[in-house]
This record gives sequence, C-alpha cells and structure tokens, in this order.
Amino acid sequence: MKELDPKQMEEILEDIQSLSKDTINSLNTDKGEVEHSNLIYYHTLLTENLRSNNKQITRNSYLLIIALTLYFFIFFNKSSVSEIKVLFFEIKDTTLLLNFIPIVFSFVYLRNITLWNNNINLISIFEAVSNKIFDLGLFTDTVNIIKPFSFLHHIINYQYENKKIKGIFKLPLSISFFVLVFSPIVFNVFSIYIISQYNSPSILAYLCGVLIGVFTLVTIIQAFNTNK
Repeated sequence: MKELDPKQMEEILEDIQSLSKDTINSLNTDKGEVEHSNLIYYHTLLTENLRSNNKQITRNSYLLIIALTLYFFIFFNKSSVSEIKVLFFEIKDTTLLLNFIPIVFSFVYLRNITLWNNNINLISIFEAVSNKIFDLGLFTDTVNIIKPFSFLHHIINYQYENKKIKGIFKLPLSISFFVLVFSPIVFNVFSIYIISQYNSPSILAYLCGVLIGVFTLVTIIQAFNTNK
C-alpha cells in the first residue's frame, strides 16, 4: 500500500474540511427553510382561527340583538300578545318565552366572551409570528393591515391608540364600552327577577333561573380573566 506524503495528506484534510463546511451550511439552510415554512403554516392557522372566531362573534351578536328585541317586545306587550307562531310551532303561553329566551341569550353571550378571550390570546401570537416572518420593525402598522378584521378590536385599538381620542374622549368611551360589555349581565339578572315574579313555583322556573345564573357567573369570571 502506497503511503501518502504530508502534502497530499494536507490536501485531503482541506478537502474534508471544505466538504464539512458545505454540508453544515446546507443543513443550516435547509433547517432555516423548514422553520420558515412551519412559521408560515402556523401563521395561516392563526389567521383562519381568528377569521372563524370573528365570524362567530358577528353571527352571535345578531342573535343577541334578535333575542333581546323579541324578549322586550313580548314583555311590554304581554297583555295583548296571547300567542306567537314560529314556523310550524305555536306558543300560547308567552311566559315560556320570557323564561327560555334569557337562557339562549346568556349562553350565546357567554360564548361570545369566550371567543373574545380566545381572540386576545391568538392576536398576541399572531403579531409575534407576523413580526418574525416579515421581519417587521417596531413602528409599523403592517400587522394590523394583515390581521383579520374585527369590529370590536378595531374600536378598542382606535380608542387607545389615537392620541386625540385617548386624550379627550377616553373616559366617556371607556364608560360606554364598559356599559356595552356588561349590560347583558344586567339583563340576565333582570330576567331572573322576572322569572321569579311571573311564574308560580315550579321545577321548570327554578331550572331556568339556575341556568341563567350559572351562565352569568361563568361569563363574569371569563370577562375578568381577559388578558391583553
């Protein structure tokens, strides 16, 4: 077997070192591309979840308005409205609707608060991932542009980020927002009182009151556990 002279050995070692560097660089490049691809996929999932939550919140809000309108229509016209027909159903005792509408209302509102909490968590992650993917600076509005639109988030951000609004109207807008968010809870308490007044003692009346109370309590807990 022919022995290699020192110069040949040195050349072979240099080739091995060069090959190792190329391999490492290639692996690092591949790893970076995989990480970037994963971030984009994760960003897509966040966008879809935010968009889905926003659609559900909007749909639930319409349902809350309809339920509230129907409830007070029946409440203020209870003496003149003896029966209500809904598609193929006919309800002759309007007190039943005064019992059941608040249950639907309190549950849907609880769901909206839960979706709102989930959105707050998703948005903070969305902003961090967006900044990393697109290499955005601190002073940019790009994240708000690409973020799925939310009517409520837009109002809140405008209220707290606009200097003129923040300086002049912050207090009245904060009070208005607080009333808007917690007035459904006041309605839930009011509906429990109406159930106790308009119903003779029965398991059904107690059950309706308890369900509304439970949904209201969980809603309050969810509202005060909101983190931004």
